Amino acid sequence: MQPGIVLGNDAVGLLRDGLGRYAMEIRWMVHLDDAGVLRLWRSWKGQQVYEARLVPGPDGATLTGLTVEQDQSRYQGTLDREPDLFEKVLRSCLDHLRRFRAGHTPYGLSSVTRTRG
Repeated sequence: MQPGIVLGNDAVGLLRDGLGRYAMEIRWMVHLDDAGVLRLWRSWKGQQVYEARLVPGPDGATLTGLTVEQDQSRYQGTLDREPDLFEKVLRSCLDHLRRFRAGHTPYGLSSVTRTRG
């Protein structure tokens, strides 16, 4: 599949930082490696569901070549809902990463942020 999602440089940087296991409320892990491969995993099982490539551009990157896990024992999404579901998951991951950058955690503001404010 070709999602054709365009990401700005800020979003690309956040994906390079990655989103790991934090709390049950955060259901996905994400990482963009140095080769431009973006991977997303279900956080509590650690099973990769999505993979795509980022093609760099002047103002960010475009996602291409989306692949989705097809084994029903590993992922029960349906292909007729992709790439919309992928985009929703990706946006959720980016939202979490932006909140973390701003000093929030899954449990509220970090102690460092509280002392600054």
